[in-house]
Amino acid sequence: KQALSILKEPQQILQVRIPVKMDDGRTEVFTGFRVHYNNARGPVKGGIRFHPEESLSTVKALAAWMTWKTAIVDIPLGGAKGGIICDTKKLSTGELERLSRAYVRAIGEFIGPEVDVPAPDVYTTPQIMAWMMDEYENIVRISAPGRNNRKADLSVGGSRRSW
Repeated sequence: KQALSILKEPQQILQVRIPVKMDDGRTEVFTGFRVHYNNARGPVKGGIRFHPEESLSTVKALAAWMTWKTAIVDIPLGGAKGGIICDTKKLSTGELERLSRAYVRAIGEFIGPEVDVPAPDVYTTPQIMAWMMDEYENIVRISAPGRNNRKADLSVGGSRRSW
């Protein structure tokens, strides 16, 4: 009964507003989320989703699911998930980079190798994860490759080949 009451809601929810300078000079404000569902088993881990229909309720549910998945396979991590309401198909490469970096600046104190290890998910590419890792390293002023499970291209220190 006690475990159920603990796992009924996330431990932490962060909702951020992310202003991004668009290529046409205007500023668009995006909404982002990061949810730490439960860290009883260790630092939390979970993907970052970029989707036009992203919502806090979806991110919360997926963070809960990640908590259960890591527990079932006995990985010493908790569950998390993040997302930004955006349509990546309508953003230029520069806009996508500025959005990715701004998101990390907005959630920077909420993530790190000992706290929260973000990973790719819906519409987050190896390049996006590389930008996020670079921005995080700029913020903390150290190299932190464990900061995200970026699955990036080998050319930026990841584990995937670009074909």
